[in-house]
Amino acid sequence: MEHVKIYQGNQIGGCVTVISSMINGEIHRIMVDYGSSLPGSDNEKDFDYPWDDEPVDAVFFTHYHGDHAGRIMEIPSSVPLYMGPVARQAMINIQEALGNNTHMPKEEAELHLKEALVLKDDRRVRTFEWKNKRYRPIEIPGFRIEPYSVDHSAYDAYMFLVEADDPERTSGKYITVHTGDFRAHGRRGHRMLDVIDFYIHKRGKRKVDALVIEGTMMSRPDEKVLSEPQMQMEAYKYLSEHKYAFLVCSSTNVDSLASFYRAAQTAAIPYSRYMFVYNEYFMKQLELYTKTAGRFSDVYRFFRIARLGSEKLLHHKKWDKPKSQREFMEDYGFLAVIKPENYHEHFIDEFMEAYKEKRIDQKPVIIYSMWEGYLQPKNSRGEDNKAFNKKWYEFFKRQEAKGVEVKHLHTSGHATTEMLAKVIDKIDPQDKIYPMHTEKADEFIKLEIKEELKKRIR
Repeated sequence: MEHVKIYQGNQIGGCVTVISSMINGEIHRIMVDYGSSLPGSDNEKDFDYPWDDEPVDAVFFTHYHGDHAGRIMEIPSSVPLYMGPVARQAMINIQEALGNNTHMPKEEAELHLKEALVLKDDRRVRTFEWKNKRYRPIEIPGFRIEPYSVDHSAYDAYMFLVEADDPERTSGKYITVHTGDFRAHGRRGHRMLDVIDFYIHKRGKRKVDALVIEGTMMSRPDEKVLSEPQMQMEAYKYLSEHKYAFLVCSSTNVDSLASFYRAAQTAAIPYSRYMFVYNEYFMKQLELYTKTAGRFSDVYRFFRIARLGSEKLLHHKKWDKPKSQREFMEDYGFLAVIKPENYHEHFIDEFMEAYKEKRIDQKPVIIYSMWEGYLQPKNSRGEDNKAFNKKWYEFFKRQEAKGVEVKHLHTSGHATTEMLAKVIDKIDPQDKIYPMHTEKADEFIKLEIKEELKKRIR
């Protein structure tokens, strides 16, 4: 029987994997991820999975990014959902923030609030349980699923090992590893090969039949990729020279947020430097990361954070009088997370005005830490870039015209081609390799892997 089926695997985002098992002649299925296509995809509409004709017993989510979990409300209500405990709360925070957004059409807002209620339902949503320094396997009829934490730009992301029953095989099992999105250049990524050796292979006692592996960076094989510590060092150097810094970075990219936050603290020695964020939702996410950081790393703790634009007066025993937030920021400097939208432009303008009036001695700067593709009208082939965000592009051009420097400092949340090759070699699937989450699946044949593995690429 065919155990693995990939939908929309030839694009970055919106990929869906279905893994099958056989019990008493009956096929059972589980699904890994059910997300939306990313902006810029060639898909005008995501495919509709045949839930009635090919029912699934459960859906497992690798992480909470929209291209992996964005279609959760389309999944039949009878199907259990499995995800990481922190990912679940992060998703709730996102949906409640969208649902309470007064600028959003009422019908859309209500849908987001409904999704938040689904995510809060313990009968529907099951989270991976941490016990004895690992996540406990999940057993459902025909399957045994082992979740393993991986390093990705999203917090609480997973790789899965799936044992599917197959009476036609001598072992009675067909073992598939689904990597989800991962990388080696984050703070925890260097451990992935050891996890594969110790847990996946059980030090040589277990073999893997199939590998489903992401390949985002196959489209950008020559891109220079900084490690998170390297990016933090670059940020430290920059923030040491620039006291008034705005940051454009995703609220869900906890690794990079931690890099910039720590860089700001170090750059401000002997004083601390606050990180300001643009709304309560962002505050909630940082508080969630801080509360749960111990399971991953203390680097994800954020203490000196505040809401940007607050009118609350600040007090300190060493001050003669209270300070407004703006006065505090002018005196001590800041790292302030904003969105490249018109309604955040006035914050930048205020500090440019303060510079012109000589209340501060440096111009404000902006650090852009997101994918460069959003700001590029054309792709590498000279074609119109469907992911291009014209409003963002114009926003940064306006700031540069005012004399505001824009620093581009970002690193990918995905594995380099070298790391992809290492993982394929280490897992050493005996039957098939399924590239997904990539526009360049045919390029996998060029990776530096063993010849016999190249023959298994599908």
